[in-house]
Amino acid sequence: MLILPKFIMDGVSAPLFAMLNKLFSSPAFIALERAMDASATRAHLIAHNIANAETPNYKAKRLRFEEFLARELNVDAPMTELPLRQTQPGHLPGRTAYGSMVTLTSEGIIYTENSTTWRLDGNNVDIDHEMAEQAKNALQYSALTDLIGRRLASIRTAIAEGRR
Repeated sequence: MLILPKFIMDGVSAPLFAMLNKLFSSPAFIALERAMDASATRAHLIAHNIANAETPNYKAKRLRFEEFLARELNVDAPMTELPLRQTQPGHLPGRTAYGSMVTLTSEGIIYTENSTTWRLDGNNVDIDHEMAEQAKNALQYSALTDLIGRRLASIRTAIAEGRR
C-alpha cells in the first residue's frame, strides 16, 4: 500500500489516491525498488569485506538477491532452494548448498563464504574480486536508478498530456 505524507494526502482525492497506489504498487515498480535495496545492501557488504581484508580469520559476506526475487515473483530460480527460516530461538538455523550459515532478510540471503581461504591467516577476502564486485554493483545501481527515472518520467508525461 502506498503511504504518502499527510501534506500530500490532504489534496488527494480517493480516485487519484487509488490510481497512485496502483502505479507504485505494480510488480515492476516493486521489483525495481527491491533491487535498489538489495544493491545498497550489497554495497554495504562489499565495503565491510574490504574493511576487513586484513583481519585474520575473517570470511567474506555475500548477498544472494536474484534467486530470492525470482522465488517471490514465482519465476523458476536458477540456483538452489531458499534456506529454512529460524522462527524460534530453539530452532536450528538453516544451511545452504554453500555449507555456510545464512541470514534471510528482505533484501535477500546474506551468507558467509566459508568454502575458500586465500591466505594462511584464514582470511578469504580477495581485494581485486571485491573491487570488481563494487564496480559491477555501482553499474547495476546506476541502471536501476535510470529505469526508475524513466518510469517516473513516463508517468509525468502522462499527467502533463492529460491536462491538455
